[in-house]
Amino acid sequence: MRVLVVDDSAFMRKIITEMISSDPDFEVVAAARDGEDGVAKALEYKPDLITMDIEMPKMDGLSALREIKVKCRAFNPAVLMCSSLTVAGSHEAFKAMRIGAADVIGKDPNTVGKKDAGFKEELLSKLHAIGGHRKQIKQVASPEKKSVAAPVSHNPDKEIDFSRVKAVVVGSSTGGPPVLEEIFSKLSANLRVPIIVAQHMPELFTKSLAERLDQHSNCSATLATQGTIVSTPGIYIAQGGSHIKLTRVAGGKLVTRLTESAPGAIYRPSVDLLFEVASELFGDRLLAIQLTGMGADGAKGAKIIKDNGGQIIAQSAQSCVVYGMPRAVIEQNLADQVLEPKGIRDLLTKLNASQFSAKPPETPQNFDTRQSA
Repeated sequence: MRVLVVDDSAFMRKIITEMISSDPDFEVVAAARDGEDGVAKALEYKPDLITMDIEMPKMDGLSALREIKVKCRAFNPAVLMCSSLTVAGSHEAFKAMRIGAADVIGKDPNTVGKKDAGFKEELLSKLHAIGGHRKQIKQVASPEKKSVAAPVSHNPDKEIDFSRVKAVVVGSSTGGPPVLEEIFSKLSANLRVPIIVAQHMPELFTKSLAERLDQHSNCSATLATQGTIVSTPGIYIAQGGSHIKLTRVAGGKLVTRLTESAPGAIYRPSVDLLFEVASELFGDRLLAIQLTGMGADGAKGAKIIKDNGGQIIAQSAQSCVVYGMPRAVIEQNLADQVLEPKGIRDLLTKLNASQFSAKPPETPQNFDTRQSA
C-alpha cells in the first residue's frame, strides 16, 4: 500500500517515514511539509493512505483533509490524523473524523522522537486496519472481483424485545466516534436506561469525546471514571487508558471501577470486559451494540451476553471504517440484528420511547467505592 506522510516537522516526517517503511506492506511514496503541499502531492502520487498532522502552517490538517476529500474523490485515500496529545488537539481530531478521516492517533513529539515502539506498533496496526478495509471495499465494488468477498452469514434479523432492556453497552474502536455521535444525536433527553460505551482511545481523547457528545446530544453524556454512578439513565463514556468494570455497592448503586487488569486485552478500555461484567449484572436484560473497529475485542463478551439471554446488535460491513469487531460477532451468529448507524439510532429511539421511566435522569456523580469494596 502506498503512503503519503504530511507533517510540518522535517524530523517527524523522517521518523514516521522510517517507521512505516520498516513494514514491507507499505511504501512511502512521498512526504509533504504542510497541508497545501500535502494536497498537491496527494493529487500527484495518488496514495492509498495518508498520515496527516493537524497543526501546520499555510494550510492546517483539517483544511487539507477537506480538500483531499473533494479533489481526490476518484481514488479516495484513507486519512489517519496524527494529533498532539492536547485538549485542543483531541477536539480537532473529532472534527477531522466528522469531515472524513478514517482514524486518529495521538502523537507525543517527545516519545515519537525517541522512536517509541508503542507508537510505531499503534501506527502500523491502524494503517493495516484502515488500509485492509479499503482494499476489501474496492474488491466488493469491482464487478470482476465480487466473488472475492463472500457475504458473511448471520442470523436473520430478530425483533428486539425493548420491554426487558435495563442497560445498553457499546463497544467501539476505529471510526467509532462519528458513529457514536450519529446514533446518540437524536435521542430524547429522558433516556430510559444507562448506556455505557467502551471506545478504544487515550484518556484525553475519551474526555473530549464525552464533552462533544454532551454538547451535540439531547441527553447527557459524561466520562465514566473511578466511582462514577451509572445506575441512572445517561450516556457514560469509559475513561480511556484503563479498563472499566461495573459493580454494585451499598444501597444497590451501580458504579464504575477502573482497573489495569484485563487478561488477554490488547486495547483499553476492553470491550470484552465491559460486556462480560455487564452480562453478569443484567443477564437477559442487557442489550449490546458492537460498532466499527479493528480486531475482535467484544466477541468473547458477546458470546457470554448471548449465553445469558441478552440481545446484540452489530454494525453493518458497508458502514464500518474497519469491519473487524462487528464481523467477529456476526461470524459467530451472535447478532440479533445487523444495522447501519441510522438503523441503530432508530432502534435506540424506539427503546427510549418504550415504557418511559417515571424517574427523571439524575446528574452523574462520583462515588467513592474504596470503603464499599
